[in-house]
Amino acid sequence: MHVLDEAWETFKREYDAACTQAARAARCQLTNELNQSLRRLRQYHSESDWVSTLIDVGSRFVQQIALFSLNAGVVSLRGQHKLNLPERFSFPISSAGAFASAVETKDPVVSLRTPSEVTEALSLPSDEERAHVLPIVNENRVVALLFAADQEYMDVNALELLAGMASLVLERRGNVGLHTHIAAPARSQEPTRDAVEVREDVTPLVSSNGVSASARSSAKPELPSWADLSEEQRTLHIHAQRFSRVTVAEMQLARPEACRSGREQANLYMFLKSEIDAARKTYRTQFMTIPSMVDYLHLELVRTAAEGDELKLGAEYPGQLV
Repeated sequence: MHVLDEAWETFKREYDAACTQAARAARCQLTNELNQSLRRLRQYHSESDWVSTLIDVGSRFVQQIALFSLNAGVVSLRGQHKLNLPERFSFPISSAGAFASAVETKDPVVSLRTPSEVTEALSLPSDEERAHVLPIVNENRVVALLFAADQEYMDVNALELLAGMASLVLERRGNVGLHTHIAAPARSQEPTRDAVEVREDVTPLVSSNGVSASARSSAKPELPSWADLSEEQRTLHIHAQRFSRVTVAEMQLARPEACRSGREQANLYMFLKSEIDAARKTYRTQFMTIPSMVDYLHLELVRTAAEGDELKLGAEYPGQLV
């Protein structure tokens, strides 16, 4: 063996050992931070403690983050990091599609940072900027939401784990009297069925002139009552909604100019024909398999791509799947 070959092998062994040691140290540091975070969350004494812990820990995994409480259909700012939002910032959940979807599905949502998805205050002018909205659940209620800007070095998995830990520590009956915004309601009270609760329908899409976009369709979708669906059917509906949101968001991210031109010329289908047709084919195969299924893909195209105005899809758009 040549002397350089031997030196190279030695270097490789030392390099691999250093990488392994560095990876182990980074993993230990991360697990230690998460463990300390869980301890802090479990020992909170007031709502401000819980909020400050979430913001402090979350800011280690993303530069811009905000925590909102959800009460009676109103989303209110509780804490933030590097977002410069007004101190008393709040908005109705129905005005922000990404937040509403996170409440409906109880799953993290990724969306474009447009006014219709995240409100004007949280939006950005670029068509390519995205955000994550992560629900925090107490029993069967979404009581808070984490907003995180999708930026470099963001750790989505860590944020999802943080939201999960924040949810777990709220499952405590003893705090009902202390934490009116984030604690579970008392057993003796009948829960109200509003936007805070699990929604069993889908809010109608509203166009810019205040008229329901779905009402202008000759085949208005009959939205099912989830109480009448089996658990398997509910799961399929949730997956269909998620597929629709992600698919339409990807269209807008991949073809921002086409989307803009399509809206301006009221003919989105002409500009996005191949993408829409492919999505419709997949949707029909995967989700239009039960009588109660709704064309959520159509609803999402109207709500986000067409900005609530179904006419912007164009005269050639084939309409809802049946």
